[in-house]
Amino acid sequence: MVMVQLISDVPTEIANLNTSNLLSIIAVSLLVFVSISVLYLSYVDWKDKRRSKKK
Repeated sequence: MVMVQLISDVPTEIANLNTSNLLSIIAVSLLVFVSISVLYLSYVDWKDKRRSKKK
């Protein structure tokens, strides 16, 4: 019952976001995405270098 109420409140909460809050959410999301991407690329590069040294 409570979950249904929480889910039904989501569209009203999204509509209540002002520009500043929306830009903050987008900025944090991009920061997290870029950080994870850099970590992944660093890991892949490290694995590739390790594999090439074994040959």
